[in-house]
Amino acid sequence: MTRLNISILPPHPPSAGYDRNHARGSIADDFQRRLEPANFNPLFFTALTGRIEQALAAAPQDPELRYQLAFLLLQNNTTPALVDRAAELLAGTPYPGGERLLTLIDGIRQRAAAVAGPGQVRRVNWSINNRCPMACRGCYNAFVDGQITYRQATTIVDKLADHGVTDVVLAGGDPLLWKHIFDVVAYAVDAGLKVALDTTGYTLTADRLARLSQLASLRLPLDGTTPAIQRAFRRSKDPNLTRALNESLDLCDRTGFHKVRVHTVASKANLHDLASIADNVLPRPSVRQWVIFQWWDRRATDALREELHIDAEPIRAEIAKIKEKYPDADVILADTAIREFLNWMVLSNGQVVTFGTGPEEEFIIGDLLLDDVETIASHPILDHQAMDRGVPVTPRR
Repeated sequence: MTRLNISILPPHPPSAGYDRNHARGSIADDFQRRLEPANFNPLFFTALTGRIEQALAAAPQDPELRYQLAFLLLQNNTTPALVDRAAELLAGTPYPGGERLLTLIDGIRQRAAAVAGPGQVRRVNWSINNRCPMACRGCYNAFVDGQITYRQATTIVDKLADHGVTDVVLAGGDPLLWKHIFDVVAYAVDAGLKVALDTTGYTLTADRLARLSQLASLRLPLDGTTPAIQRAFRRSKDPNLTRALNESLDLCDRTGFHKVRVHTVASKANLHDLASIADNVLPRPSVRQWVIFQWWDRRATDALREELHIDAEPIRAEIAKIKEKYPDADVILADTAIREFLNWMVLSNGQVVTFGTGPEEEFIIGDLLLDDVETIASHPILDHQAMDRGVPVTPRR
């Protein structure tokens, strides 16, 4: 198999969604750029918070400044006291988005009242590499500039194992583009963790697959049966992307690697193709599970949302038809309604984040190079019940 040499830090968030009227470097511009890889860190957030505090001192009733400050207080390693201050800033706010933040705050307070002490973290997603051969439209991964070393990765594995984490999903970007990935997989398995690897499959070979034999599952994407349908969501400079993805599945079939979980992102562009995708993947001996994700619009422009967004019900209807044809298949729908605060996501620099379902709702909750898991697990924004709903690393069948 010949593959183009593609390894990029995907654009994040889409610059097309920016308000170009803001002066570069202004508070409003830095606020809208705070999720870019170079900016998504406590240092940038803290500096921006200080600038907004100064501006708010001169204009204490400015609704935009109050909204911006409240958002940053929630996003940057928040505490119960900062949650309370965010609520005060947003009280009676007419600013668009303020009501959504107040809803989040209400949920945080309810969870805090119901749960005493830090929760147990069992399942962790780890975006271990920040490079990818693709640029998915509406990608919601919180990419950052930093990349840990192998030694730092083993330190994180030790912390996870010592806490009692059982399931770890290594993702990206694409972890197979990181030179240390096979050593980290072996180290994590030796530490007693069940490890899954979420890859584009773009650089998968027989030798690489053999080195991943200890995995609990391997996740491979397929979003369409034709290049045009595939490209509607998952884009690459390679015009033969669909063939490449199918070749990875063929390789798993041929080599007897029967621990594959196929990921499909369902949108307006491929709803009509789900039945054909099912006919491709479900009869394969290597495929043990098929997870269909409702396309998540939390990082999309209005135009992209109009093009791709689809409600969960039509997807459920298609899945019901597929299950009639394949009654023994393990097919799961991951709709956006159940994904709020489900992720405990370790980034490629060791930072830990969780996601809300709304736009720009990435919340920094700690750093595994600096903090222990117990400290991060006590973060007020976390929803441990949601985290427990995550699909297990090991497929049922």
